[in-house]
Amino acid sequence: MIQSVKVKNLTLSKDNVRKSNRDAGIDTLAANIAAQGLLQNLIVTPLKKAGTFTVKAGGRRLRALQFLIEQGTLPADHTVPVLVLSDDDNAIEASLAENFQRVPMNPADECTAFNFLIQKGMTAEEVAKRQGVTTRFVEQRVRLAELASCVFEALAAGEITLGVAQAYAVTTDVDRQARVFAQMSSSYYGDNPDNIRRAILNGTVKANDAKARFVGREAYVAAGGRIESDLFATEGDENWIDVDLIETLAAKKLEAAAAELAQAEGLAFVTPVAATHVPYDLERQLHEYYAPARALTEDETARVEALSAENDALIEQLEQELPDGSTEAEAANARIEAIERELETIEDARHEIDLALKAQIGTFVYIGGDGEPRVHTPVQRKTGYRPECGSYRQCGQCR
Repeated sequence: MIQSVKVKNLTLSKDNVRKSNRDAGIDTLAANIAAQGLLQNLIVTPLKKAGTFTVKAGGRRLRALQFLIEQGTLPADHTVPVLVLSDDDNAIEASLAENFQRVPMNPADECTAFNFLIQKGMTAEEVAKRQGVTTRFVEQRVRLAELASCVFEALAAGEITLGVAQAYAVTTDVDRQARVFAQMSSSYYGDNPDNIRRAILNGTVKANDAKARFVGREAYVAAGGRIESDLFATEGDENWIDVDLIETLAAKKLEAAAAELAQAEGLAFVTPVAATHVPYDLERQLHEYYAPARALTEDETARVEALSAENDALIEQLEQELPDGSTEAEAANARIEAIERELETIEDARHEIDLALKAQIGTFVYIGGDGEPRVHTPVQRKTGYRPECGSYRQCGQCR
């Protein structure tokens, strides 16, 4: 028999078959009940005190209702529909059936449902609030609903996993998704999300790429550059699609930096190299000049020692204490890069070139790994005998 009972007159039965993860997702369920109401009644048996009942099935719904009352979302005398059973054995059987026979929704059906709500005019934030999930979760499901038809149909049929579908969804280009899906369907490792993601992103650039950082997001977008966010990776992870545009913008910006450096330093030339290093073949075309180095001043020596000690301490922290990918590790790596730049500045200041000679020499400017322009300081290669090489030879290891 179905009847309405006040939530405050309901208690959770010890006979409820769900013993583990009882509190998991209660806040999410509560948000859904607040938006949609209680869509499924509770199953109860009466207690000795008239008007009171124990909940045999629907314990999570009861806790969600109690949570809403505690928060003031629902009134203290809020009533809910319950199915009253007189037999405890039948109640336990009902509890088992309700929990055991539940079948999770197919991910494709979830995506279609979320996308339907968005198409009806609701915002991702509104859907998230009503369903008790995050806005990012809604955006992810909508992105999956817009996959190429061949990929989405494979997800609906259970031919690919949710993780594989997410790998295809790193781009909104459905034609590219379909091409890669066709390639991967005949590949031995075609069901590996990492392999799919690499194939999908081939020809794009990450936002933390040195050239992307050098160009800058604002300048890239202003020039018409397209960006896609990877909703299934770390929040803020982006893929820059127009690689040719990045190359063009980087080359122009570096040319301007080279001209400015040549004028400021009085050099005969500064050759821009739109890469993270100066190729050895390019470097060897010019004769190397090494300015005499003066001794460090007392202040410089003290600063170098302090920076070196700080650098060693940070490296030790990274190796022994700080987990990879943590905020602290990222801050430590950023500080190490700053220390390296300051040490390079101090070292560069030691080498003074005669002004008359400056008008006859030049250098290279390139893009550092941190996205900042760097002035090339050549490393003199020495010729020496190395047992590993078995002969006298010139190589990068013989420095």
